[in-house]
Amino acid sequence: MPDIKIFVDVKEDVTNKIIISTNNAEKLGVSSGSQIEIFNPDNNLNTTGIVEISEMALDFAGQISKDIIDKLQFAGIELVLRTTTGAAPESTPASQPTPAPKLEPPTPHLPGVSPKPTPQAQFTPIPKPTPALQPTPAPQPTPMPQLTPAPQPTPMPQLTPPPTLTPPPQPVTQLTQPTPFPEPISAQVSSVPEVPIDPYPNKIDVNMLQSQKNGTILSPIINDNLEGGRVQLSYTTLQQLGLGQGMLIAWEDPLTRSMGSARVDAAQIGDTELVMSRDTKEDTNIHAERIVVYSTEPPIQKATEIMLEVQGQPNLVGYCHVSPRTQHTISIQNDDVLAFEDELTGAIGAGKVQILEQVPDNIIIIDSEILEASGIGSFEVKVSKNQRQIIPLQSISLGVSPIAGENMWEIISAARQNVTSLKDWISHYIIFKGIKLRWNAVNIACSILNCVPDLTGDILAQVSPNTTLTLSPIGLIPFNAILIIDISRSMMARDVLTKNIAPAIEGIKAAMESREIQEFLKHFKDGIMVPRRISAAFAAVLFLSEKVGRGFGEKVSVIRFADEAQVLPFGDSFYMDSASGKKGILEDAARLIVDRIGNSYGQATNMGAAMIQAQYVLAEFEKINPNQPTMVVLLTDGEPTDGNAFFESIKKFSTMQNVILYIVGLGNPNDELMNRAAALCGGEYFKPEDAGELLVWYSKRARDLTVKLKAHKEEI
Repeated sequence: MPDIKIFVDVKEDVTNKIIISTNNAEKLGVSSGSQIEIFNPDNNLNTTGIVEISEMALDFAGQISKDIIDKLQFAGIELVLRTTTGAAPESTPASQPTPAPKLEPPTPHLPGVSPKPTPQAQFTPIPKPTPALQPTPAPQPTPMPQLTPAPQPTPMPQLTPPPTLTPPPQPVTQLTQPTPFPEPISAQVSSVPEVPIDPYPNKIDVNMLQSQKNGTILSPIINDNLEGGRVQLSYTTLQQLGLGQGMLIAWEDPLTRSMGSARVDAAQIGDTELVMSRDTKEDTNIHAERIVVYSTEPPIQKATEIMLEVQGQPNLVGYCHVSPRTQHTISIQNDDVLAFEDELTGAIGAGKVQILEQVPDNIIIIDSEILEASGIGSFEVKVSKNQRQIIPLQSISLGVSPIAGENMWEIISAARQNVTSLKDWISHYIIFKGIKLRWNAVNIACSILNCVPDLTGDILAQVSPNTTLTLSPIGLIPFNAILIIDISRSMMARDVLTKNIAPAIEGIKAAMESREIQEFLKHFKDGIMVPRRISAAFAAVLFLSEKVGRGFGEKVSVIRFADEAQVLPFGDSFYMDSASGKKGILEDAARLIVDRIGNSYGQATNMGAAMIQAQYVLAEFEKINPNQPTMVVLLTDGEPTDGNAFFESIKKFSTMQNVILYIVGLGNPNDELMNRAAALCGGEYFKPEDAGELLVWYSKRARDLTVKLKAHKEEI
């Protein structure tokens, strides 16, 4: 008669029902509507109930109606289910053998003498007396009308035996005194031996149980350091069971038939061991030295790709979450890169993966920003382990804007102060074309403007510690400027090619009509070489023209240097106010620049003195417009000739979050020195090939303020 042992889940809303799984129904050989026996091993009570089969029921548990639980007086954790051939009496002791009661043999019935009383509750009525129990009359009996009981027997309650036990009247031998009941008769009555109680009445051979569960036989090992009810298996055993880290296993004790389950961790332990905490062993009633461990999940089918339902979740920092089953299906580990594709639209995306046990097996949770940037809109995506090469980026230009608020420069400054954190944050993301990100910690929203190498096609990339970041505000940021121009003798060299400058010339002609400016522009004829200082003067004039055109009230100061450094006066001020509204202010500034820079020169290159003058101007700008950024543009063709003053100024500039230093090199300056100085101060070093490139660069700088965050800042 097959039986199974299950954990009990009491169901209140049904009566006389036992709800079990399909597998358990097959083991018992029953179907819905069949009657089975329910046995309580704690008190040996049993009853019957009607089977209901459910796909939702677990193999190691069942739902049993409360009325059955009450009949069985059940207060434990497990019950035994058995098939039955007929209706069992309700709540009666189970039909297992019990030791025969020890019965005192009946005293021979003598008229007038009451037999020795026997506890009535232990007798089952017998239709006729058993001849073996009749006393043998003494030889040569002398009939007596009656017999007075001897006083020797111990007084006992006068009980009238049941009528069925009274034999018919027969002659009685006159006895001088009652005699004890003969020993041989007593031996005949107590001939049934006592049967010891088996502590494991439902035990099963461990090998047979292994065959039933399709599992493996392991020895439970105690490790009190384990927490959370988890257990450990070796990597080999996990593979044998077709499972992986974090999945569910179950076990059954062949002695107690108790079952348990837990999530499993892979560990460096023996292949015949199941490591668990003492609490887990006690809670699941394990007594056997070897138990059967088996999988409660379908076997893993390895695949290169899998279709999963998509869920978006914010603030995952570029990660995707999948279940342990998905992990082992497509053979991935934490921090591997997952690629996903919308088969309807062809949209693709990628992200690093994190394995979480709480994620359903049919779901992939994707960072909302990645999901939005990729353009995936379908309910399902095709997921696979990324096979493309993830290329490290040399540089990346980010268009930035505030997530909330309007203070653009504030977020640029915050990024400059947190370069390491910014890189660490963005390095979590797999970069692909069109991705947009939000760094909530500093209120920055950013998009990829361009990068090196470029992201054409389906290339995937990643920011490394060596990647240079450039931050470009999306939107307008008013900023002041200081133009520092070298007019040393070497700046007289005529080696700047006039090329592609027609648009700049036409723009200046349209904005300025003075004779001095028109004559100045005649120096620039396509294809000829012009002096470096003339090119520098033209670039400065174009810069001022662009600033006036923006109309934001930005201020521009100009410093020339050679033997000494001088701040050019604009009327009675040290700067030109681009929004003063004063008639002819731009032409006056242009004539001043042409005269003081285009037509002047000195001997030395006192660059440090010029930088000190720039510090004075910066202090005045800060008084006028607190916290407004200032762009400093240094144009030179040499290197400092005044000691360490330049280097000390660069160090001070590098600590000013509102200052960006750009350096332009003409001729043969010290490129390495200039590059390091600009990088320290958030700018760049630019060396144009001709006058056209120089003018385009100055025009762009007048409109756009960008900050370059180098991977490694080297000391000057």
